[in-house]
Amino acid sequence: MDVITTHLNADFDALASMVAAKKYYPDAFLVFPGSQEKSVRDFLENSGMSLNIKKLRDINLDDITRLILVDVKNPARIGKLSDIVSNKGKVIHIFDHHPKSEEDVNGHKEVIEPVGATSTIFTEILKKDRMKMTPAESSLLMLGIYEETGSLMFPCTTSRDLMAAAYLLKKGANLNIVSNYIRRQLGPEEIDLLNELIHSSTDHVIHDSRIKITTASRETYIGDISPLAHIIKEIDDVDAIFLLVMMEDRVQVIARSHSQEVDVSEILHDFGGGGHAQASSAVVRDMSLEEVSHALLRMLKEKVHPTKTARDIMTSPVKTIRWSNTIKTAERTMTQYSVNVLPVLKKEDLFGLISREVVEKALFHGFSKNRVSEFCTTDVSSVSLHTSIDVIELMMIEQNQRFLPVVEKEKIVGAITRTDLLRSLYESLLKKNRVRSHEKLSDKPSLGKYISSSIKSKFPSEIVDLLRLCGRVARDLGYSAYLVGGSVRDLILGETNLDIDIVIEGDGIAFARKLGSTLGVKVKSHRKFGTAVVITNILKFDVASARTEYYESPAALPRVEMSSIKKDLYRRDFTINTMAVKLDPDHFGQLLDFFGGQRDLKEKTIRILHNLSFIEDPTRAFRAIRFSERFGFKISKHTLNLIKTAVRINLFNKLSGTRMYDELVLLFVETDPKKAIMRLAELDLLKFIHPSLKITKSLEYIFDSIQETISWFKLLFFEEEINIGHLFLMALLDELPHSDRTELLIRLDVPPSARDDMILGIEKAEDALNKLHKVRQSEIYNTLRPLNIQTVLFVMAKSTDREQKKYVSLYLTSLRDIRPVLTGRDLKTMGYSPGPVFKEILTAVLEAKIDEKVKNRDDEIIFVKKNYPLITT
Repeated sequence: MDVITTHLNADFDALASMVAAKKYYPDAFLVFPGSQEKSVRDFLENSGMSLNIKKLRDINLDDITRLILVDVKNPARIGKLSDIVSNKGKVIHIFDHHPKSEEDVNGHKEVIEPVGATSTIFTEILKKDRMKMTPAESSLLMLGIYEETGSLMFPCTTSRDLMAAAYLLKKGANLNIVSNYIRRQLGPEEIDLLNELIHSSTDHVIHDSRIKITTASRETYIGDISPLAHIIKEIDDVDAIFLLVMMEDRVQVIARSHSQEVDVSEILHDFGGGGHAQASSAVVRDMSLEEVSHALLRMLKEKVHPTKTARDIMTSPVKTIRWSNTIKTAERTMTQYSVNVLPVLKKEDLFGLISREVVEKALFHGFSKNRVSEFCTTDVSSVSLHTSIDVIELMMIEQNQRFLPVVEKEKIVGAITRTDLLRSLYESLLKKNRVRSHEKLSDKPSLGKYISSSIKSKFPSEIVDLLRLCGRVARDLGYSAYLVGGSVRDLILGETNLDIDIVIEGDGIAFARKLGSTLGVKVKSHRKFGTAVVITNILKFDVASARTEYYESPAALPRVEMSSIKKDLYRRDFTINTMAVKLDPDHFGQLLDFFGGQRDLKEKTIRILHNLSFIEDPTRAFRAIRFSERFGFKISKHTLNLIKTAVRINLFNKLSGTRMYDELVLLFVETDPKKAIMRLAELDLLKFIHPSLKITKSLEYIFDSIQETISWFKLLFFEEEINIGHLFLMALLDELPHSDRTELLIRLDVPPSARDDMILGIEKAEDALNKLHKVRQSEIYNTLRPLNIQTVLFVMAKSTDREQKKYVSLYLTSLRDIRPVLTGRDLKTMGYSPGPVFKEILTAVLEAKIDEKVKNRDDEIIFVKKNYPLITT
C-alpha cells in the first residue's frame, strides 16, 4: 500500500503537494499525520474538491509498503508515521524544499530543491511532464506557493516560485480563492490572542540582532497562528520574532526572520522543529511556557551568528613598503597601485603608516631620498581579525582614522578603509530599509545580496556542485574562492554563460592542483602568471590568483602582482564586469559589487572604472563598443569623452597588432558587425586599423550581405564551422588596394597562413564572380570547388546579382555533394587500363551527373562506353 503524507499541523503547501503527488502515485492514499491549520480545514470543507483523504486511524501501518513524504523529511514532524521510516523494509520517497539536516530521513528517491515552496517543485514537474491540471488543482498549488512565500514577498522566494505561479495562472488558478484564504480577516479569538502577544513581548539584542519573543496561553487549541507573527513583525521592525503559545498540553512555536544572522530553522532544530532559515515552527511537549522561553533564549545566545568582524570587511592582501625605502619609492608605489596609505614594515612587522599627503609634502620640501621611516606615523591603532564592526566604527569616528591595519601576531594581514566600513554599514541599512518598505532585493543595486538561486536555476547541477567544491577546497587551504567575469554579469541579466572563471585570494595554482587532485582531473598551470586551467569531463575553466596590475607606459602590457579580490576586480575594464560571487560554504552565492556594476546593468550603461583606463589599455575602447552593441547599452558620456581623448593623443598607434586583431574578431563575432564598424567610424577609430578605411555604401552593403549569408548558412549547415571574424575582415580588405591589404594585415599581426587565405580569397572571389554568368551547373561546380568555404560565402555575400547568389546557393546545398557512382575499380572491371585516363573519365562522369545528363549507375556506364570506347586489337 502507498501512502502520501506530510508534516503535523499541515498548511496549504503540504496539502497542495499531497494532491500533486497523487498524480504520480494514483493508487496511494492521502493521509494527514495529525492536525491541519484552520485555514486548511476551512478549505477542505468548502472547496468542493473530492480528495478522499483517509484518517490515520483507518490505516494499518504494517500494510504500508511505500511512504511518500511531501514538504517534510524530519521524522519528528510526521507523528506515528515515523515508525514506518525506521523500518528498513519500507520504501521512502521524499519531495521537499527545506534544507537537509542530520536527523532527516534518507529516501530511496529524493527531490529536494532550494525553492520557496514544495508546491513549486510539483508545479515544475507537472509542467515538464505536461500533466493536466484542473483550475481547482492549480488554485490549490497557487495557495501553497503564496502561503509559503508570503505572497511572493518573503526573502526565501526564488525566481522559480514566480515562474511556477505564472504557469499556474495560465492553467486557470483563481486568485480570488487564494486571496480568500491567504488574507482572511482575524476572528475575535485571534484578535484577543494577538493583543496578549503584543503586550507580553520582550526584546533582546543578541550580537546586534534585535529579536522579539512573545508568549501567551490558551486552554483550547487555536488553528493557524503564523499570520500573527507577520502582523507583529510589521508593527515592530525587528530582525526575528518568536511566538510561543501554550495550547492544551503543548507549546506551539512560530518563528520568522529576515536576518542572515538569525537562522530560525537552526534555532528550532533542537525543539524538534523544521522549516527554513526565514520561517520555521515547532511543537514542544512536556515543557512549560516559561521553560520553553528560557530554553529558547539560551539557544539564541548560542546560535545567533555574530555580525561582521574585521575579517569580513577588510581588504587583503595589503600593499606595503619597507621602512628603509625612500619617499620617492613610496610616491611611485602609491601611483602604481592607486593607494593613498601604505603600511610600513620592519622585519615583516608593522612599523607605521605613511599617507600620500605626507609623501607629497616631503617631496615638495626636497626629501625624495630620505627613508620612509623618518616621516611615517608610528603611533598606529590596529585591530585583529575578530574585532567587531561596532568597535571598528567607533575607532574610525572617535580617532578620525581613515585606514586601520588588521594585525595578527604583529603581522599585517589586511586593512580597513573608510570606504570598506561605509559599504558594510550601507549594506546593513539597505537591507533593513528594504524589509521595512517590502522592496524586492532586485529593485535597487544591492551590496552583499545572495544570488545562489540564480546560480542554481541558470547553471547545470554538475557545475553548481563544482562551484561549491571550489569553495570548500579553497576554505580548507585557508583561501577564498570567487566566481568572476562575464558569467556573473550574465547571471544578473538572467542569462546563462558557462564561461567559468575562478579567482582565488591566495595561491591560485596550489588551489587548482588541490582541486584537480580531489576530482582526479588534469590541471595545466602557468607559474609566471599565477594561473591554471582545470579540465574536467564537463567543463574546462580558468583559475587565477587575485591580482593587481600597473602599466609602465601607455598601451603596454601590464605588470601583475598578487592582491585582494577588490583590487583584482578594480583592474577590469567596465563596471558591469567587476562583480564577483563568493563560493565559500558559509557565504555561497553572496554577490560582491564594489564599483556599481548592478546599477549600470539596470541603467544599461557601459562605464569605465577610472580616468586613465584607456591610457593604460586602449583596447578597452573596442571592448566598450563591443559590449554596447552586444547588450544594447549606451556608453556613458564620461567614458565617451575618455575614448575621444585617447584618440586625440594617438594612443592606439602604440597598441600591438595582435591585441587589436583579437578585439576586432570578437567585435565581429559578438555584435552586429555593421553597427559596430559604424561606431568605430563615429569615434574615429577606423584610422588606427588603417588610415585609408572609410565607411562606403559598398562596405555597408557587403556587411549586411555577409550577415544574411551567415544566417542562411548556419540555418542549413549548423554543424559546419566558418570563421566569421575573417569574413568581415575580408570585407574591410576588399575596400583597399592590394598593397594596403597586406599593410593592414601586417599591422594587425594576423598569422601568415590566415593572411594569405584572406588576400587570395578576395582575389579568387573576384575571379569567380567574373566567371559566374549564364553557366551550366558543372561550370558552377568547377568554379567554386577549388575555393574554401569561407571564400565561397564571400562570393555569395559580395555578389549583387540574384542569379549569381542562386548559383552559390545551388552549389552549397546540392552540387558540392554530388559524386559519381562509378569508381576506378569499376572502370578496371569494364576493361580500362589504370592511368591518367581514369581521372579524365571520372571527371567527365561527374560533370555529366551535375548537369543531369546521367542519373544512375547504368546511365554512367552507358556514358563512359559512348564517350570513351575501348580500343580492341
